[in-house]
Amino acid sequence: MSFDSLTLRIVTHELNQSLVGGSIRHIEQVNPTTFSVKIVQKNQTHWLTISAHSVHARAHLIQKPPAGQKQSYFADFLSTHLKHGKIINIQQLGWDRILKITIQPVSDEPIQPPQKAIIAEFMGKHSNIILIDATDDKILECLKHIDETMSRYREVLPGETYALPPQQEKHNPLSLDKNTFSELFLNTDVNWKSLFNKIDGLSPTIAKEIVSRAEENNLWNAYNQVLAFFDPENAVPQLLIDGSEPVTASPLPLTQFPATVPQSYASMSEALAAYFDAITHKENIASTKQKLKQALEKQKNLLKRKEKGLQTDLDKAEKADEYRIQGELILTNLHNISRGQEQIELQNYYNEEMENITIILNPKQTPSENAQAYFKKYTKAKRGFSQIKQRLGELEAEKQVVNNYELKLESAKSLEDINKLQELFIENGYIKTQLRNKKQQETTEGPYRKYVSKNGFHIYVGRNSQSNDMLLREIAKPRDMWLHAKQIHGSHVIIRNPENRPDIPMPTLLQAAQLAAYYSKAHHSSYVPVDYTWARYVVKRKGNVAGYVHYTHEKTLYVEPAVPPKNNK
Repeated sequence: MSFDSLTLRIVTHELNQSLVGGSIRHIEQVNPTTFSVKIVQKNQTHWLTISAHSVHARAHLIQKPPAGQKQSYFADFLSTHLKHGKIINIQQLGWDRILKITIQPVSDEPIQPPQKAIIAEFMGKHSNIILIDATDDKILECLKHIDETMSRYREVLPGETYALPPQQEKHNPLSLDKNTFSELFLNTDVNWKSLFNKIDGLSPTIAKEIVSRAEENNLWNAYNQVLAFFDPENAVPQLLIDGSEPVTASPLPLTQFPATVPQSYASMSEALAAYFDAITHKENIASTKQKLKQALEKQKNLLKRKEKGLQTDLDKAEKADEYRIQGELILTNLHNISRGQEQIELQNYYNEEMENITIILNPKQTPSENAQAYFKKYTKAKRGFSQIKQRLGELEAEKQVVNNYELKLESAKSLEDINKLQELFIENGYIKTQLRNKKQQETTEGPYRKYVSKNGFHIYVGRNSQSNDMLLREIAKPRDMWLHAKQIHGSHVIIRNPENRPDIPMPTLLQAAQLAAYYSKAHHSSYVPVDYTWARYVVKRKGNVAGYVHYTHEKTLYVEPAVPPKNNK
C-alpha cells in the first residue's frame, strides 16, 4: 500500500496544516528522482520530500534530508523559479495519486510574476515531477520528458499544456449510498478486483481490506468501516512490521495482515518516513552486497588467470635441468665437437635408456662456449623457477584473503558492516574509486605492506592489529618465517617460504628484522631486538583481541631499524 490515493489524501491534509503560507528556502537533489524542499513557515523549518522513483514515488514531510548529490539541471530550474516563493495552496487532484502545490514566486519588480505549480504524479514507472505556469497550465519543465514515441495518450514536454493522465470512469467513494453500492455488485462476484475497478480512490490493499473485513460483516458495513478513515481526522498512521521487516505504512489498521505488529505514529508523514527509510536501508544493503559480490567474483577470475599464466611459466621453468644436462654432455664430448657445427647427436648418460639426444649448437661459438651458454640458460631458468614459486605462494595468499572476504560478506547483516567491507575492498583495489589526496592513495596498497628481499623472498608487514591478525590467520603457512620486535608493540612480519626451504638466508632475515624494528614503537632506537621463529610456532591468544599472539622456539636478532626502500610497496 504505502503510498496510495488514501494515503496521499491524509498527507495532503498534513501538508496544508504545516506548509501553506510558508516560504521555499532551498531545493536539494537527493538522487536522480528525489528532491528535498526546505520550507519555513511561522519561524518553523519543514522539509518536504518529493520522489518520482519508479517503485517508491511519494511525498511527505521528513525530519532531515539525506546527503544529496550534485544538483541537476531540473533542480536548478526549480530553485530559479521557486526560491523564496510562498506556498498558497496544496491539493490532491481528484482521487488520483497526483499532488499539486501552488506557489507565488517573489520578485523585486512592482508587478509580481505569475503563480507556478509543482505537479507530482505518483504512478509507478510513469511517476513524474512537473513545473507549470499556474495561470495557463503551460509546462515550464519536467523531470521526465514524455514525447509521442513514449506515450500515445499525452505528451509531457516544456511548452505543452499540462493535461491529467487518462481518467477511468469510477464512482466517487464519498458519494456512494447503500442502494447504489448494492447495484454495483448485484450481478457480480464481489472480490477485491471488482471493488478496485468500480470505486475510485481504492488501492488493491484498501480493496483487499474491505473484503477481509467483510468476512465478519456484510460488505456494505465493511466498506463503511474503511471509508471512515478517508476523513483525515480519523486517520490512525501506523507502520506494520512482520518480525523485523516493514510491510507497509497505513492510515488505518489492516486486518488482512494478522501476523504483523502495528507501530503507531503522530502523523502519516512520520509513518511513511519510517517505512521508506527502512526500505531504502534494506535496498542499500542488498545493492551494496551485490556490488561487493561482483567485485569479489571479478577478483577471483583475475587470480585464476594469473595462476594459469604462472603455472604455464612454471612448466617452462621446470625444464631447467634439460639445459644443465645438455651443457654437461657438451663438456663431456668437447673432443667430438668442432666450431661451426649447428647441432650434434650425443648419448644421454642421464637417461635410464641411454637414448641419444640432439643438441642445438651456435656455430659461431667454441664447444666450451656452447656449454657455458646452456649453463647460463639453466641458471636463468632455475632463478625463474624460484621467483615463480614465490609468486604462486603470494597468489595463494591473495586467494585466501578473497575467500575470507567472501565469508565475511555472506555473514554481514548491517549496512555498517558492509560499508566497512567496502572500504577494505577499495583499499585492496577490488573496487576502483577516485582518490582525492595522497593519504587515500596510500590506502590502495592493500591490508599489508609488501617487500622483496635481496634473495627474492617476499616479505609482508602488517599495517595495524587487524592486518597483523590477517597475516597470521590467512596468509602465513607453517614453514613461513614470522618476526616481531621483542616485547615491543609493532607490526607482524612474515617471510613467505612457498618452497618450504629448511632455512631462510641471513640477508633476508636481516632485512625482515629491520622492517620489524622500523614498524615498531622502537623505530627511533639505534638497535632493536627482533624475535623470529617459524609461523607454526606462533598461535593467537585466546579472546578476540587482534594482533596478540604467543610464540616459542624463537631466536633474536639485534638490528638497526631500516627505512623501507622507495621502490617497495
